[in-house]
Amino acid sequence: MIRVSIIIINYNGKNFTLDCLKALDKQSFRHYEIIVVDNGSSDNSSVEIQELRAGSNRANPLKVVSLGYNSGFAGGNRIALDLAQAEYVALLNNDTEPDNNWLENIVGAMDAHHDAGICASKMIVFGKDIIDSASDGYATSLKGFKRGEGEHAEGYDNKEFVFGACAGAALYRRKMLEEIGFFDEDFFLIHEDTDLNMRAQLAGWKILYVPTALVYHKVRSTIGHMSDMAVYYTLRNSEFVRIKNVPFLLFMRCLPEFILGTISEFIYFGVKHGKLGLYLKAKIDVLKKMRSMLRKRKKIMKMKKVSNTYLYSIMTPIWNREFFSTKMKKFFRE
Repeated sequence: MIRVSIIIINYNGKNFTLDCLKALDKQSFRHYEIIVVDNGSSDNSSVEIQELRAGSNRANPLKVVSLGYNSGFAGGNRIALDLAQAEYVALLNNDTEPDNNWLENIVGAMDAHHDAGICASKMIVFGKDIIDSASDGYATSLKGFKRGEGEHAEGYDNKEFVFGACAGAALYRRKMLEEIGFFDEDFFLIHEDTDLNMRAQLAGWKILYVPTALVYHKVRSTIGHMSDMAVYYTLRNSEFVRIKNVPFLLFMRCLPEFILGTISEFIYFGVKHGKLGLYLKAKIDVLKKMRSMLRKRKKIMKMKKVSNTYLYSIMTPIWNREFFSTKMKKFFRE
């Protein structure tokens, strides 16, 4: 019986995707299917993935969807979800290699916590003893971030409820997705998972961090760290998350931190990295989409089941010592 549908999005990353598929063959948990969506790659990805499927004797079904265009991370996953058969949906970045017990541990955690709609993995930078993500947080500056990023891999070893999960390696309960929806295709890529995390929290679902669900990540192999694409969607989509999901009274409570965060964001991207034109384009495009985002917000607020006090309690204060230290290091070193 197939219990998990694993979705992998590929865009000109055939070698990463093939390595990811080979790692999945070693999973101790066997009740899964794989769906690979190729986003109009020009590197022969689709052909080689099809050849891998044809030449293997794998027991687990492998479906390959070849698109003639780039639907983004959000769009590709939406397309794959329509083909998924299982009660749980796992997402894996194509530039990851999961530990052999990844699925067993993350499925076991979801099975044991019926109030959890999402389970987050512990993502380690490939080839290093450094954390990429130990789940996702949301700061009182009203911006998402990777929890534990840059810290030693031995840290963050407690299973606990958190704000969110990085979609690069996460497990989703289909029942929750049917209730609150999946990724918003307007995001294309980046922060679509922050948006989904927020909707899950608003609707009363819990998000569980599972430190034994290990995945090794070849960080930013596809879009780069400070590429124009990464910067643009980061700046634009963080605004989309706020407009759609942050209750007004919570926004007002966080207003001083939001202003500080906005100023630091402008200095970091617009001044330090010389991306002023891109910064302005991203913010202008937010205004162009404002009506659409406000319509979505209206529907989301109707699903809200938790208090603003609860939401504030699971957010990270910007003056939190660990958070502040990480942000300062990132600001001055990158």
